[in-house]
Amino acid sequence: MNKFPSKEYELIRRIQQALPPVGTISYEETIGDDAAVRINRTAGERLVITADVSVENVHFSVDTMTFEEIGYKSMAGNLSDCAAMGAAPDSAVVQLVFPKKGVDVNSAVEKIYAGFARACVRWDFPVVGGDLSGGDAWTIGITLIGSVPPGGRILKRTGIVDGDALWVTGVPGESAAGLAALVRWGRDGVPAPYRRFVDAHISPVPRIGEGKMFAACQEIHAMMDLSDGLSKDVGTLCYDNGLGFVFDMGLSPPAEMINLADEMGRDWRGWFYHGGEEYELLIACDPSIDPREIINNKNITRLGYFTSGRQGMFIGANELISESWDHCNN
Repeated sequence: MNKFPSKEYELIRRIQQALPPVGTISYEETIGDDAAVRINRTAGERLVITADVSVENVHFSVDTMTFEEIGYKSMAGNLSDCAAMGAAPDSAVVQLVFPKKGVDVNSAVEKIYAGFARACVRWDFPVVGGDLSGGDAWTIGITLIGSVPPGGRILKRTGIVDGDALWVTGVPGESAAGLAALVRWGRDGVPAPYRRFVDAHISPVPRIGEGKMFAACQEIHAMMDLSDGLSKDVGTLCYDNGLGFVFDMGLSPPAEMINLADEMGRDWRGWFYHGGEEYELLIACDPSIDPREIINNKNITRLGYFTSGRQGMFIGANELISESWDHCNN
């Protein structure tokens, strides 16, 4: 066998081996050339394109997550954006920056790609290309292409009307609670009742199937990925649709989250309303329907309703001010 022309070339070949095969149905060229070559498929198919960047010590820490988990979660964030449009993942390209010192780069990069592969296998799509570069900190940039078949419906953030109800899949705040538990006890010391929150933080499940089913329902008017925290993302829906929002007074998380917050001397509302990285779906719909019946899943919560009679977000008479993460302020 001829010697690899460079260490980067060798690492690229090792990355290829870490990922599942692409096949030749949609691509005639993938990782290894200057660009991927996609074959045009069904006429009338629409593509959605999303991109996300994950930066060490901003979006993840190597102290609380393995490299494989970091790769998986980075991909999950893009998949969640795809789900929010009602699309299925088609393919992805990855830009990876690795620190030049203090780490076995080859081993770490392979583990990150093993995390990508875990998502690729589960949701049946390939990584078809990307780029590698040395730098000061781990940085993962992913561009994901999703597809909507002919006749399929794409849901957007706009389209909400006065009186629409808002629902959320999963439980807001679980990821933030999991991160707090990891920082408090470390990976091996988190008490059993709180490990579900750790799982929510390191291994989120983007709602690809649910997104497609919601998009097919005409009574659902808009959808958005919940990734920056309820107070920020619901605020975005309010702004984009020119409406206010009232949270239901009786909202509360699972008892374990309340217990964890009490044990740590914190207020569970900080996680529930302002936490992030849930990778769940916010669903705005006609108040006459119950989204739980559409996907036959009871793990969906009604958050409240949109109104033209108020501006801003409210819990009863009290205005809710967003304390969610904002890259431009934090």
